[in-house]
Amino acid sequence: MATRLVDKLETMVKQLEKAQEKTAIKIHKDTQNNAPNEVVGYVNSIQLSDTVLKDGVIYTAIYSDMLVGGSIEKWQNVPMAAFMEWGTGPMGESSNTYNHQYDYTTDKPWNFEAQRQFEEMGTWGMLARPHFYPALTSNISTNRENIKEALKWEKQYKLN
Repeated sequence: MATRLVDKLETMVKQLEKAQEKTAIKIHKDTQNNAPNEVVGYVNSIQLSDTVLKDGVIYTAIYSDMLVGGSIEKWQNVPMAAFMEWGTGPMGESSNTYNHQYDYTTDKPWNFEAQRQFEEMGTWGMLARPHFYPALTSNISTNRENIKEALKWEKQYKLN
């Protein structure tokens, strides 16, 4: 009896993994479709990890490993996706519509380093162009439906 229950629970977890993977594929596609494409290679840098079960939690990641780079040391190892998603400086702060809890550097005047960046690059930041967060939030109902579908088998094969 206990073995049957464990087998059924393991099957349920596998079904939930498949449901999450199905949702993640949709979120990944939506993220890429809505991503800004001004930076060469950025859209293709948005990746989907494998779905894995670890310590009782099902994990899947959608991410970009593209870095800002450039000649200004403090930005070289910063993920480009953060800048693309939320924007930077006064332009990012004024165009962002999501409460992400991160401060923008919008002190007036900006510090010397920011002034130098403005003089070198001619910008007071970049506009926010959310694509990860909207893809995630717009697929909540999709995820719910995928989970419901995955758990339908439980009604057919009662756990007792």
